[in-house]
Amino acid sequence: MIDTTAPATFPKKAAGYHLATELVHIDSDAVKDNYNASSVPIYQTATFKQGSADGSGGEYDYSRSGNPTRTAVEVHMAKIMKAERAFVVSTGMTALDVILRLVKTGQEIIAGDDIYGGTNRLLTYVSQYNGVKIHNVDTTDPKRVEEKLDPIKTRLVLLESPTNPLIKIADIRTIAARVHEL
Repeated sequence: MIDTTAPATFPKKAAGYHLATELVHIDSDAVKDNYNASSVPIYQTATFKQGSADGSGGEYDYSRSGNPTRTAVEVHMAKIMKAERAFVVSTGMTALDVILRLVKTGQEIIAGDDIYGGTNRLLTYVSQYNGVKIHNVDTTDPKRVEEKLDPIKTRLVLLESPTNPLIKIADIRTIAARVHEL
């Protein structure tokens, strides 16, 4: 059982075990389990009991705003990735939407010219309503990406490999190296 009386604890660094050990070891400080289960229980509930009607009933009230299972996954992901925090969402498009919120008006995104239709629609929306410039380039040629890189304006390089629908392959290692040289 996850302790719902206190906010989640996000460890700042892993304990230093081999990755395989970190993957299977749940941090006992982050997850309180009164029954000592060998794995974190899956909470399949939409709502949680509240002690009062004023909204002060605990960390969880409705699964869309928080769920002990999701919290356990977020804490564990942060630990194994040695991050301060991790966010778990239910779809790839939701993850992309979260990432795109980091791009501000006047900044630019470089994306492929052959990308998933939903990604294309989301980028079009961000461009039209948030004032973000989108450059669609052939990501199979790192030089096409490099031509659009701007050390001030480029905020995100979005690579899809293999692409959808044409199954083109981007040289992620080369493109990432050039982006990090900025």
